[in-house]
Amino acid sequence: MFEIKKIMLGVAAAAALSACSMAPKYAQPQVETGHFPAVSGSLNPTGQVAATRLGWQDYFADARLQTLIALALENNRDLRVAALNVEAVRAQYAIARADRLPALGATGTGNKGRIAQDLSATGQSYITESYTAGLGITAFELDLFGRVKSLSDNALNQYFAQTQNRDAAQISLIATVAKAYFAERSAQERMDLAARVLKSREESKKLTDLKFKSGVISAIDVRVAETQIETARADYAVAEQARTQARTALALLIGQPLPDNLPAGASLDAQFVNAELPVGLPSEILYQRPDVRAAEFALKGANANIGAARAAFFPRITLTGSIGSGSTELSGLFTGGNSTWSFMPQISLPIFTWGQNKANLDLATVRKNIAVAQYEQTVQAAFKDVADALSARGTLQRQYQAQQNSARAQADRYRLVNMRFAHGISSSLELLDAERDSYGAQQALLATRQTLLENRADVYKVLGGGLQTQTVAQ
Repeated sequence: MFEIKKIMLGVAAAAALSACSMAPKYAQPQVETGHFPAVSGSLNPTGQVAATRLGWQDYFADARLQTLIALALENNRDLRVAALNVEAVRAQYAIARADRLPALGATGTGNKGRIAQDLSATGQSYITESYTAGLGITAFELDLFGRVKSLSDNALNQYFAQTQNRDAAQISLIATVAKAYFAERSAQERMDLAARVLKSREESKKLTDLKFKSGVISAIDVRVAETQIETARADYAVAEQARTQARTALALLIGQPLPDNLPAGASLDAQFVNAELPVGLPSEILYQRPDVRAAEFALKGANANIGAARAAFFPRITLTGSIGSGSTELSGLFTGGNSTWSFMPQISLPIFTWGQNKANLDLATVRKNIAVAQYEQTVQAAFKDVADALSARGTLQRQYQAQQNSARAQADRYRLVNMRFAHGISSSLELLDAERDSYGAQQALLATRQTLLENRADVYKVLGGGLQTQTVAQ
């Protein structure tokens, strides 16, 4: 029993002393990114929470949109695949982590047979019996040079990277649902606008026909009125097609047909409430993004693989041992004096491998350099995403304000020309021209508002907007 205790203590000590890493010390690459463009309005007001802490329901406050996002988070197939990928790499890490610890197994054997008299030393046949039972470890690697630890560290970083990829997929899904929703609502408003204009033009056409019959206007005026009517009909058809496509996109994103019992949506102008997200230094914003964090975890994993490749140049020591009991009778298997044990260490030293270990180390080094380049590219692309979204935000806000003013001015002009036309001062062509310009200004205003709303979703995405439903306090 004393020998058994010594063996088990030796195995435990070996496990405790193993795993000094030969991986190079990790250093985060420094990537030059510059500064974000200045934007109009306060994007970093005092007391505002970080983008990663902001709840998506607080940012997208429309009840109809919130329902669609919740359905997408529950049913979207791409997000489901991303979550399953996390489960897969989690299992891979569990396998790699288990390799660092000795695996204990139990065995039991029984044997009974008859020895022929010609084979017996006594010249008489007889029956033999033997029974054994034991616990043991098989080929446990004493990780003195950190090979197994490096492989485990790589698996852990791959798990972390896949988790960040899932988070990035979720943020992207939320933003994509919001953009599809804004497209659907904007298309509906363009349909409503085209329908109102079509009705107005058809009413005006009746008056134009009467004037033509009376000889007040020429056939050219009639043809212009007809053209305006067909233009409105075409605009309605285009908007209707855009709405259909947006609804199809939403159905794909939420993983099911659009429900009939969705809550009423807020007006599109109300979507700008609580639209601000904090913007700080690039180093603070970019390294909070899941895609950047995933790239860094992948780099750390590649760095750990170099440690495993380096350790392959050194001896590998494996331990195999067991303790148990043996007897010629089953009833005596666990009686005193029948204990057994074995201990078999093994060492293997690479002497000549035809350059295989060197090639493996070169491959691990190249893969790390690739991971460094991919990390730097991810950071630079993330900076571009943020810079573009913020720059567009400022431009679109100014454009939207200008087009609001233009739409009001064109509407007022149309009202005045309509009054002059009613008193016989302005011609029908002047009226049609004013109506066409007013209609065009309203169309441009709706298009710019849609782009501004989509930019709002982009800003949420590029800043790494919060994954949680409600805002988390600082």
